[in-house]
Amino acid sequence: GLSFCQHMTMNILLGIIHQMITAGRQASCRWQLIFALAAAVLISSKFTCVSSLSTPPSSSSSSTDGSTIMPMPRPHPQSASHALYSTILQHRSSAQSSSAIPLAGVHDALSAKIFAHHGAPALFLSGFGVSASLLGIPDAGMTNLVEMEMITRHVYSAVRGLSSTTTNQDAPPPPPPLIVDGDTGYGGASNMLRTISTLSRAGAAAISIEDQIFPKKCTIAAGSKIQIVNREEAVERVRGAIGARDLYYEQQHQQHSNELCGKGTWIVARTDCRMAYGFDEVIERCLRFEELGAEIIYAENLQSVEEYQQLRDRLDSRTVTMIAQVQESLNVDNDGTGAGKKKPLLTLQEIAELGYDLALFGVTPLQCVVGALDATAKQFLGRSTDDDDHQGVTSTTGIITPPTAMADFSDVKRVVGFDELERFESEFPCN
Repeated sequence: GLSFCQHMTMNILLGIIHQMITAGRQASCRWQLIFALAAAVLISSKFTCVSSLSTPPSSSSSSTDGSTIMPMPRPHPQSASHALYSTILQHRSSAQSSSAIPLAGVHDALSAKIFAHHGAPALFLSGFGVSASLLGIPDAGMTNLVEMEMITRHVYSAVRGLSSTTTNQDAPPPPPPLIVDGDTGYGGASNMLRTISTLSRAGAAAISIEDQIFPKKCTIAAGSKIQIVNREEAVERVRGAIGARDLYYEQQHQQHSNELCGKGTWIVARTDCRMAYGFDEVIERCLRFEELGAEIIYAENLQSVEEYQQLRDRLDSRTVTMIAQVQESLNVDNDGTGAGKKKPLLTLQEIAELGYDLALFGVTPLQCVVGALDATAKQFLGRSTDDDDHQGVTSTTGIITPPTAMADFSDVKRVVGFDELERFESEFPCN
C-alpha cells in the first residue's frame, strides 16, 4: 500500500536510526538509544496509518452494514427487529429478487406455525383475524390490548419453538419476525405507552399504528364511512408511538443492563385516510410519518396503481414501505365451479416493480380457513345449501371426501409438535 517515494523515505529514515542505535551502543548513551527506538516506533505507526489510508476499503463493507440501502442503523442482534431488518436488507441486496416480500396475515399460533414451517420470511398478526378467530366478531374495535398481547405471545412462542425443534439435517431457519397490528394504540398517551411496551415485550418486531378514530373499524368494510383523526392528531399519535418505544427501551436497559428487551421494535406508521380525505392527504401524512422516523410507511386502501406509484415516488427511496391487499374471492366459471384464483390488484412481482418491500395479504389465511371449515361443515352435516332454515339437509355418513380439503391426521400431529414431544418423552421418561 506504500508508494515508491514512501518506500525510499522510510529506507533512508531506517538507515539513520540504525546509525543512531550503533552510535548509542558504542558510546553507551542510553538517551540516544531511547530516542532512536521511539523514533522507530513513531515512524512505523505513521507509515502504517498512511498505508491503511491508501488502501481502498473493502467493497463488501457498505453492503454488510446496509447504510447505503437502509435508512436506519442495523438493530442489535438480540432485538426483535433484527430479523426483520436482515430480511429486508437481504431482499434489497439480492440481484435475483423480482418480487416483494410476501407477508401473510396470521390469526393464531397454529396458522403462524404452518406458515413458518413453509419458510415465511415474515408474519403479520392481523387484528381482523384475531377478532374473528378468537371471539368470532367483526374487526370493529371490540378486541382489546390484553387479547392482542395474549395471541402475540402465543404466536411468538410457536414460531420460535418450531425453529428450535426442527428435525432437518440442515441448520434450522430463524423464526420469522412478527409484525403486530396495534390498531390506534387503544386511546390516549397512556394507552399508547402501554400498547407499545406490552407488545414489544410479547415479541413484536414491529407494531402498526393507524390514524382512525378510536374505536376503529376494518378499513375495507368501512369504505367512505371511515372516521379519521385530523393530520396533526395522526402525526402526534405516531410520534407518541416512537416515543413510547424509545422510553420502554431506556427503562428496560436501565433495569437489565445485560439485556436489550424491546430495543429496536419498529413502528409501522399507517394511514387509512384515503376514502375520507383523498389521496393528497395520504401523501402529506406519509411524508410527515417519514420525517418522524417511522421505520415502515403503510397507506391503506389506495384506489389505483398510479396512486401507489406516486406515493412511492414521493418518499425517500430507502424508506421501507408496505402494500396491503384483500383477495375478495375466487373466480367462478359460467358453470358455477371455482376454477382458479381471482387475480389480486397487484401481484408480488408488480408490487416490487413499484418499489415496495412488503406485500401484506392480511386476511387470505383466514379466508381459506373459513372456506375449508364451511365446506367441511356442509359435507359433515349433509347440508347442500346455505339456507338458515336447514331445508337443504341431505343424508350424510359423517365421512369427509374430496373435493373438501382435509389434512391427514399424521400431518396434524406433526404440525402441532407431537414428533418432538414423543422424542423428548423417549429420552426423558419421567413420571
